[in-house]
Amino acid sequence: MNPLVSLAISQLPGLAKRIADKVMPDVEEKVADTVRNFLGTDDPQQADLELQDPKVAAELRVRLAEIEAEADRREAELRQKEREGQLEAIRLQFDQFKTTLQDKQDARATMTGLVRLNSPLAWGPVIVSAVVTVGFFAVLLYLISAGLDPASQADQALLQIVNIAVGALTAGFATVVSFWLGSSSGSRNKDDIALQTQSQVAAMQRDSLSATERIVDNQSRQARELIQRVAREPVAATPTLAPKKSTRQFRRCVDIILGHEGGYVDHPSDPGGATNMGITFQTLRAWRGESITKDDVKELSEDEAREIYRANYWNALNCDQLPIGVDLVTFDFGVNAGVSRAAKMLQRIVAVEADGQIGPITLGAVSQNDAEHLIKQFSDARLNYYRGLSHWETFGRGWSRRTAETRDAALDMLRAGGRT
Repeated sequence: MNPLVSLAISQLPGLAKRIADKVMPDVEEKVADTVRNFLGTDDPQQADLELQDPKVAAELRVRLAEIEAEADRREAELRQKEREGQLEAIRLQFDQFKTTLQDKQDARATMTGLVRLNSPLAWGPVIVSAVVTVGFFAVLLYLISAGLDPASQADQALLQIVNIAVGALTAGFATVVSFWLGSSSGSRNKDDIALQTQSQVAAMQRDSLSATERIVDNQSRQARELIQRVAREPVAATPTLAPKKSTRQFRRCVDIILGHEGGYVDHPSDPGGATNMGITFQTLRAWRGESITKDDVKELSEDEAREIYRANYWNALNCDQLPIGVDLVTFDFGVNAGVSRAAKMLQRIVAVEADGQIGPITLGAVSQNDAEHLIKQFSDARLNYYRGLSHWETFGRGWSRRTAETRDAALDMLRAGGRT
């Protein structure tokens, strides 16, 4: 992944989902170009220094939010087109059914009118039906009684003619039955089908309308959020948000993660499957965007593992903005149990809506709490989560040790010069 994209995700974690979804095929390149053009550099370290200025970082977040909003609109448009396609398919089926039903109704109405006029033409359907019915059963009786020999050349030619006649008479007989007997239960069934089809069309229309309303509401909400960001974030030294850390803090934390994870394992009871340095088979496959084997997991380099940890976990959890120590416990749990779960756990502890995205509201709430208290609370909640898992008997001791070691390391970081 382009380092400039990683920087962008650190500023706006929601972009990670949009890049992974690939709703816009060129979204990753567009994000990199935006960062490059706005900051005027291709050097990630220089770009990181530029983003130390709160005003610069805030304006870049607004531009990145515009890309995110565009991706949201593109996704909404694709979903709308899919619904419209489904609706059109149902309409075509319904129109086809109406045409077939109307043809039969017209034929019966014509016959009824001729009968009322005492027209001799009214006997036409009766005579045709009688001929088809008699012919159908006559051919059947002939086949039963004739004793034709399939091995005989003469009988083979006759059988071909009889087969053609049977096919035509069978279709005609089915039409006769439908014409004369299809007005009772058959018509009721058709009415039921028509009603169901109309209901489906109406439901699809309602869903389409609701989806459109949601799109409009979502776009309005995004516009309001952009305005609020412009109004709020350019203010220098905003007290609720932490200053961006140096890359040294990430290296310290990821070293602890790598120490916990170890090398290649493929434990049959581990739902993650083949894992190396904590990077699972599924994570590596998604990162590379191509099919892989267990050997690829086994041969994973430490440099690539660090890149994955920064982009998929550290940046996605906005750890650069979390207090020292709190960043480690959140990061480590995100690696072990998932980014969304780690974010929601932190949000529940600071009493904000648990939406799985660590943004300004969550960061503001975190800044109002004592960092040491958060580290301990998070570690206790993490251990309670593990105890509720079905694999606790197998992995419980290792999980408990990892939680305790991470908590102690986080507290040491905080006391060694971190902030509260």
